[in-house]
Amino acid sequence: MFRLSAIIGHKRGLSKLLVRSTGFTAIIVISLCSILYLTLFLPGFSVKNELQKFLPYTAVNNESHIRWSNSPRRLIVFGDSWSDNGQYPIDPPPKDKLPTREKAQGNVWTEWLCSTMSCRHHDNFARSLPYSWDSGYRGAVVDSDLLNSTMMNTTPSNSTLVVPYEALEPIADLRSQVQQWLEFEKQQYTTSRVSVEERNGTVFTVWFSLWDLWNYSKKTLAEAEVAVTRTIDALFEQLDLIAENWPSEMKIIMPEAIDTTFLPGWHSMRTGPRGSDLHAENQRSAIALVEQWNRALDMRAIRWEKGSMYIYNTNEWLLDQVREQQLFSANLTDANGMGSQQPLWNNVNSSCVELNKASEGIQTATRCSDPKTYLFWDDMHLGPEAMKMIGEGIAQDIAVNSATNGGNSWFAQEHEGTFEDDEEPPP
Repeated sequence: MFRLSAIIGHKRGLSKLLVRSTGFTAIIVISLCSILYLTLFLPGFSVKNELQKFLPYTAVNNESHIRWSNSPRRLIVFGDSWSDNGQYPIDPPPKDKLPTREKAQGNVWTEWLCSTMSCRHHDNFARSLPYSWDSGYRGAVVDSDLLNSTMMNTTPSNSTLVVPYEALEPIADLRSQVQQWLEFEKQQYTTSRVSVEERNGTVFTVWFSLWDLWNYSKKTLAEAEVAVTRTIDALFEQLDLIAENWPSEMKIIMPEAIDTTFLPGWHSMRTGPRGSDLHAENQRSAIALVEQWNRALDMRAIRWEKGSMYIYNTNEWLLDQVREQQLFSANLTDANGMGSQQPLWNNVNSSCVELNKASEGIQTATRCSDPKTYLFWDDMHLGPEAMKMIGEGIAQDIAVNSATNGGNSWFAQEHEGTFEDDEEPPP
């Protein structure tokens, strides 16, 4: 028997909860893609208000919230530079491939998530590269072999024509990260580092798509659509492998893909004066691909029966941030009041850190005075406050959903105060 779970709004954003559990089954099946893009063209259209027509809505009280209980907990992270905190429990990257991260950039969303749910262990298998690699325009993908074969117009089985893995993506993909986790996991219980209670309270995060879609958008739409389908298949193959090696029901957090055309890097590298997509052909493909990716992710998650899965609607959240600031700056307000209040960000179009190339080819960087007022840190990454909003917001949404469903294995309890009262995670 199916029932609808709640859509939870946190702060100014919107999140989507898609949970399928073998213990308690709660499924949301709805296409949000048309709603997302209608907001671009209809000033009076509000994503949040339209969703309330379809699904029960639960508002989060800013004065008191539901938070995770104090049960022992562990966070296991797979992903790219948006999730990588630079600390590795096994096989750290060589020095020339260690990611660069300034203190002003703040914590990644997984660190805020870990702090909010009070986890004892944050085991990071996500990987990223320093800016010296292609000026920061490369990152971890779901399946490097599949990406390479797609970009070279070959099939994965035709290995003689595939560019070597190191040539295109010199970084661990999801498959490699899972293998590292399997090796690391063998050590955890012989050394008693992780207790049985922590194992039962383990939460996995898996966030890929940014670099997959960034690259696929360079291909024809037909080629890219095939690649996205195969990539989602590859992603769930790895989830199956994790589940086969996990003794209990898995709990997985999976943020959806964002529209890469909103990133400052899209203008810099694609549609800007020096870009490669002056006629916006890649842009049209990118918009279609993010819709396909998120729709496929939802549908596969519904059929996946090996655990509970929380899907965060990152694209809707990002659109709300951009649209609200732009309406406010233009002294406009839509029919639902968006644009009437001071937005969280002073700038949603450019990044806090901007790279400049001198005539001799030397790259320099200029940085804004207050990174917290920028939605984006650099061309391809969110700023510190945006990362915090996502991490804390996801934890709060899961906690509220757990409580409103009568309590379940995601561990929620009532707690007075606000997230701002909580201690920040260590740098």
